[in-house]
Amino acid sequence: MAGQALAQDPKFKSNADDLAKITSVVEEFRQDVIHKDGSALTKLMLNPNVLFHHINNQEEVDSARKSNAQFDGVGPSQLDGFVKLLATSKDKREEKFNNIEIRQDGVLGLVTFNYDFVINDKVHHSGLEVWQLCKIDGQWKILSVTWTIDSHS
Repeated sequence: MAGQALAQDPKFKSNADDLAKITSVVEEFRQDVIHKDGSALTKLMLNPNVLFHHINNQEEVDSARKSNAQFDGVGPSQLDGFVKLLATSKDKREEKFNNIEIRQDGVLGLVTFNYDFVINDKVHHSGLEVWQLCKIDGQWKILSVTWTIDSHS
């Protein structure tokens, strides 16, 4: 039975209007990175404490545990640091999204895509990015952003 449940695709109760609105949030995020508008990017989040962090590999976890034995592999949100980086960087930055998949079920949205983080027209790192969104007061807000990092430098 369990194998049978895994073989089935999950069912989503989605509608075209909500999928379009989630797509708009993704594009707004991308444009905010290009325009280095951390304030606008922050407004896309549900609140300032959302999970916004890359997923540490085991080597990074082991290194962090040398100073904090309880390190869980994620740590505090990196949203503030990312916003400050956008505001202070002189470099041209862009996050390019490929293979975007958007799923929505009522008030829950899930976005997955491959990304390239580009600095001065050169891919710096890439990976898989996963967002959770929720619909509150008629607006889609980002609840969490997690990603992997494959370095190109």
